[in-house]
Amino acid sequence: MNNLNLSKLLFIPLLCAGITASAQTNSLTGITQPEASSNPTAVLVNKSVNFTPLASGKNLFEQKAAFKNVAAADASSSTFNFGLELEGLLPVGNFKDATSAGLGVNAVGLYHIGDIGAVTGSVGYNYFLKKEDAEVKYSGIPIKVGFLAKFGGMFFVEPQVGVYNLRVSDEDDNSASNTNLLLAAKVGLNIGEKSHLGVGYNYIKVTGGSYAFAGVSYLFTF
Repeated sequence: MNNLNLSKLLFIPLLCAGITASAQTNSLTGITQPEASSNPTAVLVNKSVNFTPLASGKNLFEQKAAFKNVAAADASSSTFNFGLELEGLLPVGNFKDATSAGLGVNAVGLYHIGDIGAVTGSVGYNYFLKKEDAEVKYSGIPIKVGFLAKFGGMFFVEPQVGVYNLRVSDEDDNSASNTNLLLAAKVGLNIGEKSHLGVGYNYIKVTGGSYAFAGVSYLFTF
């Protein structure tokens, strides 16, 4: 009986010592139970950003180059240039009773509006050859504005309006001139990017009547 009580008394201290040793072992090996936090906190993570002056400079250069390309495209879509137009003129109606044929030259300015066409303005000089039995000869200065409308990139139609300073002179160089309304129209072909071949008609309204002449023209732009 005394032996049984003694063994029980020895067992209790040994059990306590084992529990203590197990707890110390867990703390040494880092095995701990997670603890719940009642106050969660935000975790800020610092991420490094790679910024190199060379890369930013390259991007800036590419942006400037792209801007220049856009500006160049805009400039090409709306440009202004000059041209020289030569004409062979043929009087019609009552005008052919006094003249047989004529020659013309025009200085032309064109303001292109994309692929649609161009606003045109011109000033020139016309000289008509008189017939043998005619008593007077004619010349004129046409000033016109118009719109050259393109169709399919190959054909064009150009209505025009302006004034025509008509000069009449005789063999003794006596002359008179007056300025009249001029209506004109032209159709033709676009030859390449810089030249046009056209056929036109010009109507000059004068006091008491009118004069008219047709023409074949070739325009070369610079």
